[in-house]
Amino acid sequence: MKTFEELQNIWDQQTESDKKPTATEIIKKADANNKKIKRSHFWTKVILSLTSLVLIAYYIWVGAYTQTLFSFGLCIMITMLLIRIALEWISAKKLERLKTDVNLIEYSKLAHQFYEWRKKIHYIFTPIIYLTYIIGFTLLLPVFKDNFSRGFYLYILLSGYVFLLIFGLFMVRIIKKEIKLLNFLKNIS
Repeated sequence: MKTFEELQNIWDQQTESDKKPTATEIIKKADANNKKIKRSHFWTKVILSLTSLVLIAYYIWVGAYTQTLFSFGLCIMITMLLIRIALEWISAKKLERLKTDVNLIEYSKLAHQFYEWRKKIHYIFTPIIYLTYIIGFTLLLPVFKDNFSRGFYLYILLSGYVFLLIFGLFMVRIIKKEIKLLNFLKNIS
């Protein structure tokens, strides 16, 4: 049997990682994660809004309303971006309700609700919006083929789909990061 001093020595040699974080440390980390998520929402809204504005300006500039297929494809793309922007606005409002200064049970409930909402956005809405956006782009291609040279059409075709593929992979990476942050917020309790 070990003496008390030997047991105390073993106890004192434990690493910091074995200790449970304090409530203050958890709240600080939750606040930091909230700020990262808010920043992500902000930049998503900015990027999507700028893209929407560019597409709307292009729609007006080329007089897309006179070409049915082109108009339909461009309208699909613009609509999908506007829907995604609306979802980000709703998410930002829901995130504002997620306060760290409430009791743990209430915070846990709110964090879980926000987590479930963001999962729906990332795993249901975003893929549908992204695929519909690709369909809208695809509807533009016959008009591009008829109005541009073969070389420029091939450039638009290849660069468009390569961009959409790379952007899709980038989006998956960002979604994984956010889900990881949301898991932390949800599992604090």
